Amino acid sequence: MRALNLDLVKKTEKLPYLLLFLLSFFPILNIKTLSILSLLFFSSAIFLNLKKIQNNINKIGYKPLLINSLFYLILVVSMSYSPLKSTGIDFLLRQIGLLLMPIILIYAIKIPEKLLKNMTIVFIGSNILVVIYFIIKLNLIQDLISQPSTFFNTSYFIEISNNLGYKDWHATYIALNNLLACVFLLNYTTKPKPLKKKALAIFIIVLFLAFSLILNSRIIFLLNLLIIPFFLFFKIKTVKFKIIMVISMLLLFFTLFKVSNNNKLGRIFEHPIQYYVSNFSAKTILGVRYQVQECSVELISRSPILGYGIGYEKKLLTDYCFEVKNFQNKYLKSYTSHNVYLSIMFSAGIFGLLALVYMLFNNLILGIMQRDLIYVSFLIIFIIAFLTENYLIRLNGILLFAFLNSYFYQKNYIKIEKI
Repeated sequence: MRALNLDLVKKTEKLPYLLLFLLSFFPILNIKTLSILSLLFFSSAIFLNLKKIQNNINKIGYKPLLINSLFYLILVVSMSYSPLKSTGIDFLLRQIGLLLMPIILIYAIKIPEKLLKNMTIVFIGSNILVVIYFIIKLNLIQDLISQPSTFFNTSYFIEISNNLGYKDWHATYIALNNLLACVFLLNYTTKPKPLKKKALAIFIIVLFLAFSLILNSRIIFLLNLLIIPFFLFFKIKTVKFKIIMVISMLLLFFTLFKVSNNNKLGRIFEHPIQYYVSNFSAKTILGVRYQVQECSVELISRSPILGYGIGYEKKLLTDYCFEVKNFQNKYLKSYTSHNVYLSIMFSAGIFGLLALVYMLFNNLILGIMQRDLIYVSFLIIFIIAFLTENYLIRLNGILLFAFLNSYFYQKNYIKIEKI
């Protein structure tokens, strides 16, 4: 009987790891499933490791938790002066992972390498399924064959965002997930692996890049062009191969330029490239977000110290854009700032913003000091992507950022502190 109880305890202790593995399917999970899994993961991981958490807090201290969660705690305080407290509570509950994920991954559990590898495979596989789903759903191959000259000029962003049904799809989130998967795949290709598997990884990267262009998420596509060469340059060890890589990239861009001028297929890209180069500005890059963020800045400037309290942004910003600025958009019935930094300032003022910025750049410096190129790449991606999309209001973005940031912070903090 005692042996049976011991076996049951051991199996129960594995529950958080199983739930964490299931959460790695999140690119294809709907919000209801994701909410249930995350709730079970948070509660089981904390309940089953309470003593361990207490011991590690005594050993490590509160500093890592405060660095990674202080901005969330300031948001909690901002609820005290929010005019829409019920909405604020909803936001805080949705964002609770920003507090609980650091507690769990820094103080409670250590993710085994085998589990992390399996989670990475599942995450990449889930992103591939999403791409295949939309290739079929939007008849992309048929469109490419029937109208190649306008294919890459067609915006599928709205079609994807309106294709709700099973899941609340968002083109920018899909593009970001694909980019993060590309970083994992690039890391794989730089290791001594079978040539066939490396070729498959490169093919998947190309697939994600092409799909990113189709998604028409401009900032994420630009991040692809920035992060992939950046990652390869610093990942390659020898100067000889670095030079070869730089020359190859220059030749590639030169070839694409020549093809775009002299080849029918190449001219598919000519119009959008010429348009963005000749009209390069914040308005062009941000699109509809430019006017919304302009409204946000005007409102924030009226209450920069404390903000307006969490939960009030959408109501106040929508009223201001519609009624005062007379800004209308046929696709949007309500507005958010589409910017993590502005959203934090909207809710908690300069104090919330400083806490968030300190966390991001403190962790970026930590990653650089430890030469953790994957962590540095992820943080650069989020730091820039936060400028055009509020990834911390949807559960997909909250869990992804909280997990990656907490896991890599814990991994590098332990090294530097020699814990």
